[in-house]
Amino acid sequence: MPAVTMRTRRYTAGRALRAMRDGTLYLGRNYEIHRSDDDGATWVFVTRMPSAGIRRWAGWSRLASRLLRHEVRAMNVTPGGTVVASNREWVYYAAPGEPLMRRAKVDAGSQPLAPPMTMTVGPDGRVLWGEYDSTTRHGKPVRLFASEDGGSSYEIARVFEGGSILHLHNIVWDTGRGHYWVLAGDHDDEPGIGVLSADLKSFDWLVKGRQLYRAVEVFDGGDRLIYIMDSEKERNYLVHLDKSSGKAETSAEFEGSCIYACRFGKWLTFTTTVEPSKVNSARQASLYVSRDGATWSQVLRAEKDGWHPVYFQYGSIILPRGESDRDTIFFSGQAVREWDGRAATATLEARGA
Repeated sequence: MPAVTMRTRRYTAGRALRAMRDGTLYLGRNYEIHRSDDDGATWVFVTRMPSAGIRRWAGWSRLASRLLRHEVRAMNVTPGGTVVASNREWVYYAAPGEPLMRRAKVDAGSQPLAPPMTMTVGPDGRVLWGEYDSTTRHGKPVRLFASEDGGSSYEIARVFEGGSILHLHNIVWDTGRGHYWVLAGDHDDEPGIGVLSADLKSFDWLVKGRQLYRAVEVFDGGDRLIYIMDSEKERNYLVHLDKSSGKAETSAEFEGSCIYACRFGKWLTFTTTVEPSKVNSARQASLYVSRDGATWSQVLRAEKDGWHPVYFQYGSIILPRGESDRDTIFFSGQAVREWDGRAATATLEARGA
C-alpha cells in the first residue's frame, strides 16, 4: 500500500465513543454524551449519566477522572433513537430528548452485575451485551443480557459456566451469515470466538483456548474475520480466521495489544495499547490504517505519560465502537502525552495511490 499521511482537522475535549454508519459521531465528556453530524466541526449535548458522591466533583480533575474511571465505558443507539450506555457501576438508557439517563432494570439475580465493555444493537433493534469483570480467575458465571424494549430492561439470554471464560469483550453482528460473533477473554482456556444464532437460542465455539483467539474487535473479511490480538501474555499478531473451519493464519506482528478497531469508509483502523508486560515493552500507543486488511501503515504514535498505568489507566489511542461509511477518522487519547483527554477528526491520504 502507498505511504499514508494523516491530516488532523478538528480538536475537542473528550473520549471517542461511537461511529454510526451514516457518519454520526458520539463523544464522551466524563458522564456526558455529545453528538456531531458534521465530522466533528460542532458537538451537541445529547444526555448524561447520573452521578453522586465524589463523582459529582471528579469531572473537575482529569487525574481524578482517570483514577475513578469517571467516563462512559460503552454506548450505542437503538433504531428508535434511544441512547444506551454503561459505566463501571451500571447500565443506563435515555429516550430521545431526555437530558438525564435512567438506570435500566437488569434481572441479574443474586450475583452482582459486571457492566459491559461494549454494547451491541442487532438488526432487529435488540440490545445485547456481556458482562466484563477483569478480576483474574473470579470463577463466576458470565451472563449475556438482552433487551427487547430498547434498553430499559434486560434479561439473561445466555450463561457461560463459571471458569469457562473470564468475561465477554464484544458481540458482533455478521450481516452475510445472519448470526453474531461472541468474543471472549482472557487467560488459559478462556479466550474464544463463538457463533450465536440470531434468535439467541443456539451457541457454539468456533475456536477456543488460545491467546491467538483473544480479540476485542473484528473486521468482516467475507469468508474470514480479521483482527489483531489483545494479549499481554504473547506477542500480538494480525490474524485472519476462517469463518467456517476456524483455521487461523497470522502475519504482521505489532508492538502492543489491540482493544480498539473501527472502519471509516474505505479505511480499516486499529490501535495498540501500552499494556506493560514481558512481551509488550513498547512505551508508545499507535494508530494503524489499511485499505485491504493485509498491509498496514502507522499514522500516529503517542508516548505513555508518567502516571501509573494501573491507577491512572493504560496508554491508549481510542477509536469509537461501530463503523462509519464516511472516510473521516475519529479518535481520542488516554494516558498518552499530548493527547490525553483530547479527541480529533482527521483525513487520510495515500501518497502515490
